[in-house]
Amino acid sequence: MIRVFILYYHVETLKKIQETVVHYFHDVRHTFELTACYTYQNAVAYLKKSSGQDDIYLLDFSEFEKANRLVTWLRGRNLNASWVNLGGSKEKFLQTLILRPSGYIEHPENRDEVFETIRKLDRYHQAIQKKYYFSFKYEGEQMRIPYDEISYFESSAKKVTLYRANSDQKYYFTAKLDDIGQRLPSFFLRCHQSYLVNMHMIRCLDTKAHVFMLHTNEEIWISRRMYAQAKERYQNFMDESEN
Repeated sequence: MIRVFILYYHVETLKKIQETVVHYFHDVRHTFELTACYTYQNAVAYLKKSSGQDDIYLLDFSEFEKANRLVTWLRGRNLNASWVNLGGSKEKFLQTLILRPSGYIEHPENRDEVFETIRKLDRYHQAIQKKYYFSFKYEGEQMRIPYDEISYFESSAKKVTLYRANSDQKYYFTAKLDDIGQRLPSFFLRCHQSYLVNMHMIRCLDTKAHVFMLHTNEEIWISRRMYAQAKERYQNFMDESEN
């Protein structure tokens, strides 16, 4: 899912930008969330509430100092986000290059300019999410969690539980571990019919009990059938980590 935020002070133009964004995502059938504001105060309140974790920001630069403060704040919290200068002058746009803009829309009322910009950024973030995030549905919402924040997956009776690292959070959803395993980076290890574990979270291998001990002191069982392969993969992982 792609999260888009728009700040534009002219209400009628803001509506046109929203319509274009919605039209694009419906066209390509990608899930998305869209938030729009027409005042600076509401934008600040939203960004603080969301911690700046949207993917694409379309920002009105007609009031340069205010927009520049927003982007500076945003860059300090989300280096992966894309932000686009809406309607500011080209001279002012050049002053923002140090903050790594992802685009410049000179005429925000122009649907083609907005559509093409969203298309490019959507493709970029779709690729980023496949590389860095695990996406799934939880209680009717589309979730995404960075791979390095996942401790392990546990499967029971066609239900999967995702355990988040350094947290008590658990997420339940319907899936098969075989299918999940095909989507994960190589540092995830299938060691049991019921477990997929992030090897970064393993403290040690107990060779007598045939379990992985996590840094949280949780135990992940290793099946007899998978033990030799799991032990070898974990040892290779440790060797590569030391080099």
